[in-house]
Amino acid sequence: MKRTLLIAAIFSLTIFAVSAQRGHQKTMQSPEERAEKMTSKMTEQLELSEDQKKQIYQINLENATKRQAEMEARKEEMQAKRTAMMEKNKDQQEQIEAVLTPEQKTKWMELKDENREKRNTIRDARQNPDREKFQQRRKRPSRDK
Repeated sequence: MKRTLLIAAIFSLTIFAVSAQRGHQKTMQSPEERAEKMTSKMTEQLELSEDQKKQIYQINLENATKRQAEMEARKEEMQAKRTAMMEKNKDQQEQIEAVLTPEQKTKWMELKDENREKRNTIRDARQNPDREKFQQRRKRPSRDK
């Protein structure tokens, strides 16, 4: 019993540590940091002079700033599209609910919950490198028709 508890504790801590490390990988660098990183890499690889280094830094900074602005504009555009899509879905839901009987509404909500759970399972499996849940889902016996 103690051995099983110890193994479970070690496994849990390992999973927690791995997931904590993944969370820190997605930090966004500023345009200045990206330009500096690119310039230093080019300086090492190409043996740039100080004058070349300054010129390359300015070029990298200008491009990194433009890319940052483009990414932010794209992000705002996607957020607006998402909001519009959610509004359309909400309107559709209200229209459907107006047509269904109370029993049908209950069944429809249950079906929606099941589908949401399936989507979450697939999403979790894709985010998990070993994809155990995804593999288990694919190995299910097919339904007979």
